[in-house]
Amino acid sequence: MEIINFFIEHYYLSLPLIVLIILFLISNAKKGGKKISCQYLISLSNNDSALIVDLRDSDTFNSGHITSSINVPLKDISRRSNELVKIDKSIVLVCETGGVSTNAGETLKKEGIEKILILKGGINEWKMSNLPLV
Repeated sequence: MEIINFFIEHYYLSLPLIVLIILFLISNAKKGGKKISCQYLISLSNNDSALIVDLRDSDTFNSGHITSSINVPLKDISRRSNELVKIDKSIVLVCETGGVSTNAGETLKKEGIEKILILKGGINEWKMSNLPLV
């Protein structure tokens, strides 16, 4: 309760802090690319309007991945970005939890790739939605 009173009594300090926190959260949410749901990814995949890039290592990818995805391990993303530049579809980045995809998306943006999407929650979210892996 004391913290609420502090914020109210010192609104001239609190308001800029709240604005900065909101701006930080908005900025961080857009980092690397737009976050999409599993259902939206299915829709893109069914329309053949996206290339799904799995960033996990080859062994993990081979143990189960989203249908029609390709494997480009994170360590190779800079080296293989020239392959992705040529793609005329949205590029959906997928990792285990969604965090690595954000970093890879930033790398690809620096290489000039703009149509980047990130699967929110990664493969873990895909599995929790009871969607199949091949």
